[in-house]
Amino acid sequence: MIAMKKYLIFGSTLLMATLLLGACGDAKKVEGSSTPEEAETDLGFTSFELDVDTADHKEAIEASLAMEGSKIEAEYVNRIEPQKLKGDKAYDELKPKLKGLGLTKEMSKEEVIEKVSKAFEVEDYTKFDLVVEYSDGEEKEYKDTKSK
Repeated sequence: MIAMKKYLIFGSTLLMATLLLGACGDAKKVEGSSTPEEAETDLGFTSFELDVDTADHKEAIEASLAMEGSKIEAEYVNRIEPQKLKGDKAYDELKPKLKGLGLTKEMSKEEVIEKVSKAFEVEDYTKFDLVVEYSDGEEKEYKDTKSK
């Protein structure tokens, strides 16, 4: 009888811990809309990390999208038009900007920077730093600086 109570208490504790850990997952995970495979097909890449400074705003734009396995993680911070979004909201904000880019690894650095800076409305940047991992696994970095 006492052993049975121990198993019951242990089992209940284990179940509660599992549920608690599951509920405390990463808040940036995107649920619903697209699968990572659909998003990757639409965008042509699996990872996008953008950091842009302007004369008026250090870290004016920070945008990241990562697709891994069955998860899409997104985060978007815009200090010009104060926005700080994670998860579904960030993905919904980023997807139209990223989908319209049509980035390919064959594009020149200048062409990629021009397309991305226009999409995010930061053509007058002072620092531009972008890392893209294309669908084939190749990662490319695009950097530029302009004097203030």
